[in-house]
Amino acid sequence: MRTTPLIIIGLLVNLAVFIAYPETGRMGMTFLYVSALLWTAFAVFIGRYVPSETFWRAFQALAFTLACAFAALSFLPQKDGISALRKVSEGNYPGRRSVFIGLLRLGVDCPGLLPPQKEEILP
Repeated sequence: MRTTPLIIIGLLVNLAVFIAYPETGRMGMTFLYVSALLWTAFAVFIGRYVPSETFWRAFQALAFTLACAFAALSFLPQKDGISALRKVSEGNYPGRRSVFIGLLRLGVDCPGLLPPQKEEILP
C-alpha cells in the first residue's frame, strides 16, 4: 500500500474521534496535531514495505486503521478524566450535540445537528 492512503486514513480517524468526543480541554488541539504528526511518520515508515498481494495490502490498511482508532480513543484527553475508549465500552456513545460541538471546535457551523429546542409555554 502506498503511503498517501495510510496518511489520509490516520488523519480521518483522528478527526472523527476528536469530533465525536470534543470535551478535551486545553490539550485537545495539541493532541490532534501531535497525533497527526506521529501517525503520518508511522504511515511513511510502514508504507515503505509494499506487499505484492491484495490481501496483505488490505490487511496492512485494516491493521493501521484499527491501531489508529484504538490509540486515538485511548489517549484523547477528556475533561472528566474518563477515556473515550472506556466511554465507548460502557455504551456512552456521542450524540448529535457532541458532534455539533466537535465540528464547531474545528470551525464548521452545522446548526442542523442541534436537537430541536422545546417551545416555551407561557402562562
